[in-house]
Amino acid sequence: MSFFSELRQLEQQGIDLVEILGQDRHLESPGDLQEIIERLSRSGENLYSELLYYVTYRRFSPEEAENHWRSVLEHKRGLTEALGRDVAFRVAALDYLGSKKGILRGVHLIARPEFEGVMSYVNVDEVSGVYSRRYFNQQLTRELTRARRYGSPLSLLLVDLDSFKSVNDSLGHLEGDSVLRKVGRLLRDSTRQADSVCRFGGDEFSVLLPETNTSEAFSTAQRIREAVSRVEIPSRNGVAPMTMSIGGATFPVDCDEAEELMALADQMCLDAKRAGKDRVRLYSQARKGDAGLAEDLGPKEGLGL
Repeated sequence: MSFFSELRQLEQQGIDLVEILGQDRHLESPGDLQEIIERLSRSGENLYSELLYYVTYRRFSPEEAENHWRSVLEHKRGLTEALGRDVAFRVAALDYLGSKKGILRGVHLIARPEFEGVMSYVNVDEVSGVYSRRYFNQQLTRELTRARRYGSPLSLLLVDLDSFKSVNDSLGHLEGDSVLRKVGRLLRDSTRQADSVCRFGGDEFSVLLPETNTSEAFSTAQRIREAVSRVEIPSRNGVAPMTMSIGGATFPVDCDEAEELMALADQMCLDAKRAGKDRVRLYSQARKGDAGLAEDLGPKEGLGL
């Protein structure tokens, strides 16, 4: 689970970590706070960097973040003393980072419900209902950093809908959008909460699988392929099953960098297309010729559009 998701879950339990570490209020049990901090630290992220990003959406290095956090606390105490009333950490942070340091300029005040609505619009693809390419780029960097730090695998699947252009050309873009929404919903239903399903572009989707090795990624890909095959697409001849080609790669067994992971997954997706569509290709198995994992289950009939 991402750091942001953890913070949101804590807030749903009435625990605002920014307020607590910003000394606005305290948990009844110091042990509970220590347990929360230790759990968040296991994400591999720097606590204060992530908390300041949560407050400002501005990235600071770990050293900068900790220095800023201490300075804001000192500024908060000074404001409280000068005004004769308690000043919240977020207010002190705005004054310190904005007026005193000039780091934040042209700040707009917006309540959390409205802000989350804006971020949903930014991070979610409005057609398919899954995450956007922008979110994918951010999440790939974060998950790769975490995987590298903890020595855990990270797999990426790229999913390309077979012959989707025919849907738009023959039935119109509204019907095509409906298909994308169905596929997006099935991708979410076929993956874990910790996985990130994104619209990669056009008729392509990406699925980021943290702590998932090659064989597990293959099982997920086949589950996705089989689930989507149950989607029936209107055609000139009635209905036909939707099919997809899936390519994938895994860090660190296949590559070391995010760009390589994407390139290898894309290459495997193209290979799956060229091999006849409606199949899965993962880099490790293609390289080793492992028929037990790379063998296709057999393509179905095309869309017939």
